Order: sequence, then C-alpha cells, then structure tokens
Amino acid sequence: MNRYLINLSYIGTRFRGIQRKIDKTIGQFKDPYTVQGVIEEALLKLRPVNEPLLKLSSRTDTGVHALHNTVHVDLQRPNGKPYDTDRITRTLNRAFEKDAQSLRILSTVHVPLTFHARLCAKSRTYLYRLAVLKKEYSCDSTRNHPHARFIPIEEHDRCYFLGHPRFDIHMFATVAKMFVGMHDFRTFMAVAKGNPRQQEAMHSVRRIDQITVERGQTLTAAFNREQTEQFYDFWDVRIRGRSFLYRQVRRMVGAWVAAAEGRIDERDIYRMLTVPSQNSWCSNVFVAPAYALYLCHFPKVTMTSFLEQLRNRKTELQRTETIVTYMDGSRKIFRNNLEMDAPPRLGFIVDNSPDQVPACIVAQFLYLGSQDCVRQEVLEKYGITHVLSVGIETPPIEEYANDGQRLIETMFVECLDLPETNLSAVLEKTNAFIDECRARDGRVLVHCNAGVSRSTSVVAGYLMQRCDQSFMQAFGTIKSKRPCVQPNAGFIKQLKQLQS
Repeated sequence: MNRYLINLSYIGTRFRGIQRKIDKTIGQFKDPYTVQGVIEEALLKLRPVNEPLLKLSSRTDTGVHALHNTVHVDLQRPNGKPYDTDRITRTLNRAFEKDAQSLRILSTVHVPLTFHARLCAKSRTYLYRLAVLKKEYSCDSTRNHPHARFIPIEEHDRCYFLGHPRFDIHMFATVAKMFVGMHDFRTFMAVAKGNPRQQEAMHSVRRIDQITVERGQTLTAAFNREQTEQFYDFWDVRIRGRSFLYRQVRRMVGAWVAAAEGRIDERDIYRMLTVPSQNSWCSNVFVAPAYALYLCHFPKVTMTSFLEQLRNRKTELQRTETIVTYMDGSRKIFRNNLEMDAPPRLGFIVDNSPDQVPACIVAQFLYLGSQDCVRQEVLEKYGITHVLSVGIETPPIEEYANDGQRLIETMFVECLDLPETNLSAVLEKTNAFIDECRARDGRVLVHCNAGVSRSTSVVAGYLMQRCDQSFMQAFGTIKSKRPCVQPNAGFIKQLKQLQS
C-alpha cells in the first residue's frame, strides 16, 4: 500500500462541495456531484487493488472554489510497486477533461504512510473577493439597482458585487481586525445537522492568525477590463488560521459587510464576538455568498509530530509490558493498564551525571554531542562558534556579548528519528551550515537529544560528502570518538545508498 498527496484546484459552481455525501442507511456511494466523488471515480481508471477513499485536508461548501486544496489517498497496485506520480496526474486530468469537469490536479506526491493531509496542514488561507461600486455610481439609483448595474460576465459567480452608497472599506477593515487571535466563534458558526461535536464547550474556539484587506484586481478579459475598472473597486480579503468552523468565514464577512454599510456598528460586532451564542447573531446581517470564497493556500504542510505518529501507530503495536525502576530500587510492571510488583533483583547504580563532553570528530572544527553539551561553559571551553540542533530545538544560550556582537550562530533542522525520514533533505541543510562554519574558521557542535542517532547520521553524511570518506570510514571515525553512537536502521541504509 502506498500513500499519495494530491494537490488540486477547482471551480465549485457545479459541485455540491468537496466532501462526498454519505447515506447512513446504505453507507458511502458514488457521488458525481462532489469533488471527492469525481476524483475517486477517476482513480478507478488506474485499476488499483483497493477501492480509493480520499482523505480531505479541508472541506468546502457548495459553490466555494479552491485555488489550492490537498487530499491524500492510499492505492495498492496489482504488482505491489508504487504508481508513477506523473501518471496519476495525467490520468485524472484526462478523465476530468473528458467529462468537462472544472477540476484540475496540480501535482501528485508519493508520501510516507504516516502523512495525513488534514493533520499535517499547519494553516489554511481563505480568499474572499469583493467588488464595490464606486461612490459616483452608487448614488445613481438607475445604476445602483442589482439588476440594472453593469456586471462583467467573467466575474459572474466569482466575486461579491456590492453597490451600497455608504459602503466604507475602512470600517470593513477595522472590524475585521477585531477577529484576529483566539476567540469563541460560536456566533459565527452555522449549525450542521448530525454533528454532535458542535455542542462541546471548546468546539467553537478557534485562532485566526492573520486578516488582510488589500486592493485586488478584476479577472475580466481586455474587452471588459476598462469598463469594469471604471465602475468597481476590487478588494481581496485574506483570512489565515489553523482550522475554521462550518461557514465561519462567510458569516464573518457578512457581518463585516453589514458594518461597512452601516446596518450595524462596531458595538454590535464586539457583542457578537465576545458573547458567543447563536442568539447574538444580528437579524439584519446576511451570510456572504459562497461563490466569492476561495480556499487558496496552505503555507506549511509538514509531517505529523512524533507523538501524533506514535498515536497513529498504536493499533499496529503488539501488546507489551513496561517495567519501571524507581530511585529506591523498587520495580513495578505495567501491563494493560494494570500495575503489579516486579520480582526483586540485584541493586543498581544511578548515573545522574549529564553528558557534557562533546566528541571531537575533526580536530579544531567538528564536534558531536548530546543536548547536555549546549551550555555556556561547555561552549566556551571548546571554543564553539556554531551550534547545529538536529530534531530538537536549540536549548537557550547566551548568543550575544555585552557589546551586542553575535558570538554563537545557531540553526535548527527538523528531523524525526524514524527510519522513513528523508535524510538527504536534512543533509542538504546541515552540510550548508557546517560549510559556512568552516569558511569562517569556526567550530561547530552538532547535537540532537542524546547524540546517538540523528546527529551521528548528520556528521557521518558530512564526512562522506565533504571529506570523501566511505560509510565504514566515517562511522568508524565517529564510533572511535563516541562509542555510544548508533543511528537507526533506516539512516544507516540511506547513508550506504548515499555512498553508492
């Protein structure tokens, strides 16, 4: 079984949303009116052994568009080998063009089975497009009527056209900024039937990281562009956050438009935000239409944290027991949430001494150790000028002298101590940092948590790629200086492949 991340975009006018409909009486069924249903049907053309089932990163409602959305799917090829990612992209796009679907696959990426499109998305950005009729035309009753004023056909169902004569974009931006930060958005949450989670106390608490209101531009062709720009000012409203509630963005924009048109004031907005309740929703506020909303960007998509990966693998683990030895020598056995006394054994010696002696791998230049070595006195003793932290945040150190001159350069590189972690991508960053230190005649300390696996693999990779050593030579050099080193099996395999 192989997992694939699919990047896609679509025009949501003809779709009933992205998520396939599920009938509780019969379960899941083919749904050609949703993005998920169309993609799953097209994936069958690859003839996988299993039935494709998409996992969505973010859901969009009926009529909402997506400039960039992501999903993942598990596919098993009949011969057991992974599919070529370009073939998946071409096959899907060919099927969409044949069926005249407003859907396009941007790219397909082969990802580890630990990846999850929704859990690994660090943030989401929504774009809401406004077209505001200019004041010289909005005061003209013959031009202001919605069914009489000019609207470019290219922007039909792509933008929210407003013609209120008192619309104030500055008021719109002012009330929008009130929503940045952590709030309870229950007032702006639409109630979805059959979702018991929305009754939980903390379900409606969300954080919005950024809201911007900037001048936009029309998407009309050259023939209509001059007339469109004559009548309208376009505004792009971008809202970025980790997650959003059902119809939250559209209800927020509707409230901001009501404030900009003078139907409500800032005090009403403040009450709706600070008194979270469905009863706090003002009756003269309308939900903004869906066709002007775009899911447009995922700034960061990273692998799940180590803790999340352990939780995901919990069902695959064999049952085991844990023996805990306390400071007084007593031992306890924990098995299936049960605690029992362990049989006595010979005494032991507790070693509480920190690992504060870095191993000198290359004289006067390259050092390897654990996080205990990142102490001011240790760094000064060995003349360390650069600290490279692999997979663990750099411990706090005094990086500046009294005169403000920087003494120690630091760098943190994400790296999970897992066999499937891509070591080549890590080495590309770490080697560049170590090269910079060498060019400055500095001394670099490479460390992870215990200085056993991740940092050892980074140092070994540097010796192989920059010092022309084989894997056995590099590992032998490190082992002789720091006997406790032991990279995981996946790192050793990747280092040997790097040699070839």
